Amino acid sequence: MSHHHGVVTLPADVVQRPGNLPRYCSRHGLPAVRRVDFALQSAVRIEGSRFRAVGGSGALGMADRLGQHGKKVRVVHVRSWPLCGRCNRTRVGWLTLAAIMFFGGLTAFVGSLIVGIVVDGAQVLAAVAVGGFVLLPLAAFPFARGGLARIVGARTSPDGATVLVENPSQAFLAGLPR
Repeated sequence: MSHHHGVVTLPADVVQRPGNLPRYCSRHGLPAVRRVDFALQSAVRIEGSRFRAVGGSGALGMADRLGQHGKKVRVVHVRSWPLCGRCNRTRVGWLTLAAIMFFGGLTAFVGSLIVGIVVDGAQVLAAVAVGGFVLLPLAAFPFARGGLARIVGARTSPDGATVLVENPSQAFLAGLPR
């Protein structure tokens, strides 16, 4: 394990086995109230432009980029990562907001369409439908904020051999295996 400029590097085989991680949260240094398993995916750089595809335009270009992504991406399956109460509440809050926005938007959109079929001349239903339709994709923002990688401040190296933890707490560092 190395420590450079606020980033600690953990070997992937260490985080993939339960029991190797400390009892304290990586973000706040508080005792863990929950342990979670999740997958970290490496960021992949694809050659070529999205607009001028390497393998052609349209579907062929997209297929080429997806193929490049599949060959380059690396996934590390993290086991028993410690979450403190604060991190757990933050995650639950963001995911709850995302669910409310998504299902509320879906209900408003579909409900206004159904009511619009039954009732004639309800102009306000168009506004409700548009509002619901707008909420659906906006739910992605709180969903992303509630992702475990963002909450714990971890990511993989491009080759997937290590997990990089940004600005870990001192309690987390002290509990790491030597």
